[in-house]
Amino acid sequence: MPAQIEAVFGRNITLVYDALDFNAVDRNKLRGIFPGVTPTIMDMPDMIVAVYPPNPLLIQIGDRRIRVNLTVEIPELGDFPMWEYAEKCKDLIQTSKTGIIAYGYNFDFGVLITDTTIEDLLISKFVHDRSGLEKTLQGTLVSFLPRITFKNGNVKYDIVFEPFKNNRIKAHGNAHLQKEGIQLPEGDQLRLSYVEHFARLRSVILSLLTK
Repeated sequence: MPAQIEAVFGRNITLVYDALDFNAVDRNKLRGIFPGVTPTIMDMPDMIVAVYPPNPLLIQIGDRRIRVNLTVEIPELGDFPMWEYAEKCKDLIQTSKTGIIAYGYNFDFGVLITDTTIEDLLISKFVHDRSGLEKTLQGTLVSFLPRITFKNGNVKYDIVFEPFKNNRIKAHGNAHLQKEGIQLPEGDQLRLSYVEHFARLRSVILSLLTK
């Protein structure tokens, strides 16, 4: 097998709003997201950032989005309950004049490449007529970095490949869910959705690189 996923570098759950006023963000609720932990909250002109040491949770508010991030590198998905904190983040906005229009999941996969180079693997998998392309370019193709977007119902997926280091590829996978009147799932439904889309993106990435 020329490719295997070694680790997940980062993951997040993102809530997207039709508008987001920083003045409407409840700082007291933001401080209480992680019980028993006093966070550091940074108010910047275009973003609010909250960190909860020593826990690897980071919350970013800006660009019409609330992002709940887990930045630690671990094998596979891990068991940190990000969905619980994402659900709490729904209550950070005090006004009823704004609402969620979409939500999504982001995962950064670390993929180890064996038996070939990253450049040769990506070219062989995604460039079906290398000699024809090189004729058009009038040069030798050195690298090819694909980005793939596709839809399944109300879900739009986005996968981006880029070289990382030591013959590894970083594969960024995004699942974006949007429809009229969308609501963030609650409780176990959000957890199941998070796990389901992780598994789907992981499977597609491996299939793209190994078949």
